[in-house]
Amino acid sequence: MKANRALAPLAVLLSLLAVGQLAAQLPATRLDGIFPPAAAPGQTLELTLFGADLDDVDKLHFSHPGITAAQKQADPRPFDEGQQPVENVFVVTVKGGVPPGHHSVRCQGKYGLSNPRTFVVDSSPAVAETEPNNELEQATEIEALPAAVNGQLNGGADIDWYKFTGQAGQRLLIDGLARRIDSRADAVVTLTAADGRILAASRQARAGDPFIDVVLPASGVYFVKVHESLYAGGGDYPYRLTIDSRPVVDFVFPPAGLPGSNDEYTIYGRNLPGGKVTDLTREGRPLEQLTVRIPLPADAVDQLRFSERLDPHQFSIDGVEYRVNSPSGPSNPALVTVATAPVVREQDNNDSPQAAQQLTIPCEVAGQFYPQRDVDWYTFDAKAGDDFWIEVYSHRLGVPTDPLLVVLRVEKNEAGEEKITQLGWVDDGGRREGGHEFDERSHDPLFHFSAPADGTYRVLVRDGYATLVSDPRLVYRLAIRQAKPDFRLAAVPTDSSGAVFLRKGGREAIRVIAYRQDGFDGEIRVSASGLPGGVTASEFVIGPASFVGTLVLSADANAPGGIGQLRVTGKATVGGAEVTRVARPAHPLQPVPFAQPNNPGQPSLTGRLAADLPVVVSEGETARVVMKLEDPAVVETARGGVVKFKYSVTRQDGAGGNINGFPIGLPPNMGVPQVGIGGNASGEFELRLQANTPPGAYSFCLAGMLQGMNYSRNPEAAEQAKQRQERINKIFTDSQQKVTAAQQAAQKAQNDLNQANAEVNQATTAKSQADQLSSNAANAAKAAADALTAALQQSDAKPDDAGLKQQFEAARTKSDEEAKKAKDASDAAAVAAKKLEEAMAKQKATQEAKTKADQDVQAAQQFQQQAQQEKQRTDQRAQQLQQQANLRGFNLIIPSTPVTLRIAEYPITLTSPEKAAVKQGEKVDIPLKIERLYGFDQQVNTQLIVPGGVGGLQIQNLNIAQNQTDGPVVVTAQPTATPGDHSLTLRVTMNFNGQGLTLDRQVVLTVEKVEAKQ
Repeated sequence: MKANRALAPLAVLLSLLAVGQLAAQLPATRLDGIFPPAAAPGQTLELTLFGADLDDVDKLHFSHPGITAAQKQADPRPFDEGQQPVENVFVVTVKGGVPPGHHSVRCQGKYGLSNPRTFVVDSSPAVAETEPNNELEQATEIEALPAAVNGQLNGGADIDWYKFTGQAGQRLLIDGLARRIDSRADAVVTLTAADGRILAASRQARAGDPFIDVVLPASGVYFVKVHESLYAGGGDYPYRLTIDSRPVVDFVFPPAGLPGSNDEYTIYGRNLPGGKVTDLTREGRPLEQLTVRIPLPADAVDQLRFSERLDPHQFSIDGVEYRVNSPSGPSNPALVTVATAPVVREQDNNDSPQAAQQLTIPCEVAGQFYPQRDVDWYTFDAKAGDDFWIEVYSHRLGVPTDPLLVVLRVEKNEAGEEKITQLGWVDDGGRREGGHEFDERSHDPLFHFSAPADGTYRVLVRDGYATLVSDPRLVYRLAIRQAKPDFRLAAVPTDSSGAVFLRKGGREAIRVIAYRQDGFDGEIRVSASGLPGGVTASEFVIGPASFVGTLVLSADANAPGGIGQLRVTGKATVGGAEVTRVARPAHPLQPVPFAQPNNPGQPSLTGRLAADLPVVVSEGETARVVMKLEDPAVVETARGGVVKFKYSVTRQDGAGGNINGFPIGLPPNMGVPQVGIGGNASGEFELRLQANTPPGAYSFCLAGMLQGMNYSRNPEAAEQAKQRQERINKIFTDSQQKVTAAQQAAQKAQNDLNQANAEVNQATTAKSQADQLSSNAANAAKAAADALTAALQQSDAKPDDAGLKQQFEAARTKSDEEAKKAKDASDAAAVAAKKLEEAMAKQKATQEAKTKADQDVQAAQQFQQQAQQEKQRTDQRAQQLQQQANLRGFNLIIPSTPVTLRIAEYPITLTSPEKAAVKQGEKVDIPLKIERLYGFDQQVNTQLIVPGGVGGLQIQNLNIAQNQTDGPVVVTAQPTATPGDHSLTLRVTMNFNGQGLTLDRQVVLTVEKVEAKQ
């Protein structure tokens, strides 16, 4: 592989970024994955985001207006003030009218709008993966078919099992979408019977994803296993498993048609409505065919309309998509490309040189690398000097091929024996211009053919993969055409996140890659539109020897926050007419560690084309370091020139950091200086052009590698976390005080209860004593009453007995006394009972108060514990965000404003006559005049070179001294000088800053014959 000269400066620059843990990119919202990756029309679901720098993400942007989203709100917790947004979870609603297919979603937060991720809209009944399902016995049940499962591979030994019930003879298509929906998963799908027999297994069978076409051998339960080939996983490893009988298109033949045509095409696939079974097979299953007419728009040139994934190497082709409709839903889209010449079909049995298919040029052959080890031969006739471009399109059609192209010259001697001369042997074509984040190289070969003589020529095409497999999908286009110079463009963010995020006053760069068709080497003028308010982009030029340029976007210091849809347009003069091409947006699919150098030796990462390229201006952040070139927008010089450029650097207070600068976008064959800016606010650097530097206009910028710039990440979040921390800390402190107060109240309640218990005990004792006294008194009163009754009876029996009367009176007195004592004791017992009742009531009240106080203590302690836990979380969160917000050193690349360097071939303009005449025997002065440009003041040497076969001319060459501008070249014709018109070469040489330059110009000298005098 050739070195990428245009990106070499950037490679040097980025290789210096591997300086340890200090290296880091400024945050920019990056979306690595979504789950679930699909929904049905009319469905509402929760969507979870995975990525980096997702701070304050509160919006989702879908490519279809019928898909809307709102961030999920959680019910307030004890310490929340109202409902709280759930980080990275959204409630998504898909309206019923949203068409099925692949749509895209981006998320927006503090650090701009993310890269897109694919979101599928599909009406298939959805089944949710249920964990755990790592074992066959835990398989998630699919209750009915057709069905679609949204799953996620979480790494380690994660294996997902599913089971369904099928019927004997039932044909099912099991499709595992991973790569096609931007997942990093290299998924493997296996179908097994209930007895453990593996019926089918697939990996990378369809667009890099697994696909199984099976007829079930018996009725019963079947199991489907999904796992990652390397057992990797995470949030960016989702997949979608569909099991249904919808139509599937494997390929379209021919794969291309002319713009404005409405030709017949044959669709090959499975379950095609009205399709006929063919003898073509794929993985043991016969394919069906369906003949349709597909209209290609007249403006299909420069159009690439395809709703599913297109890889970087496909960006240069044109085409549209076609789907087969059916009652069970539409098929997958098939890409129909735009041909560059009339299409003819490959004939059978052209697999030997002797059976080569005769072609009429120009044309495009539609062929197949099929069956296994297929080799296709073609032949055509050409005249000497005929100029054609021979190109194979196959890998760019989206099929896994690696074609080889061989061009041969066939000569026959008089005996009819062939002599074969190899003119070209081409395998992979092109070189990587898009960097390792967007590797646009394809395996398709290209050969520039110029016929050395009239005769017959042969072309061989074959495919490396077709030597191993028999796959009818391996189609190709063989184009043999006169030159049709043209170009295509792709626009890729240089930030590995894929987002274009501008801080106020800052700059971001877009890499614009040019595909030059059929040797087109003109200048391409690139401009931008659709920018948000306050953002500008200077027009720049991709020079004639370059394939890549840098579009620099600049935001004003007062640019308002906003979003624009960037449209990058290239214009060039092709064949005397202005041609306009719109760049195709693209982005990388993987995060790239910032320390990885972007050089030709760096392994390429995955990327894809995108529908749009948004540009976002920050709502609040300002660029801390900004660099610009102070020179005019266009600087002119010539090969060998030495040009000095001034730069300036503006830093915010405390930004710091040292800068090494590298010019990016210079033409080939130039030394690229390292500009040691350091901490300077201004300075200059020089560029030294070589003699072999190609002339033309080239726009370049100064890319500064800024080391150790101080940056505070999301201080607003840290401040919010601090405020919450202070609020929670106060709540915790208050909770401690409440616990203390509750404990004190509980202790008082305990004391009151203790006192009440004592009073109950005392009252109980007193009542017991009073009751005993009352009982004793009652007994005594009864005894006295009984004695009184007895005394009365005795006295009544002997009325005259004075002694008995005296005893009676004494008994009555005693009875009255005892009765009074009994009453007093009874009253005292009643009082004691009342006091006991009151004491017990008080005891009950204090017991209830004590119970409540204990409950209050428990509640206060529980709240304190919750507050303490919340405080720990809040403290940890505040500490984490504060650590992120602390100033620390970041390494990043800052692009300057661009400058266009216009390089002339020479530092002079030469004025000389095209013709001169001299007679034999005379002399003539050929006047030369130069205009010195770009500070060139050295001597210019001239030499007039006489062609072979011309004699008799003496030439006095001219050396134009320093600071001189003109003089003659004196030509003396001898009397014997060869008469006639002679084309002499006027060679002008000069030395410009140590670079030797040579200018050749033709002068026709007419030597007039002078007849000899008689």
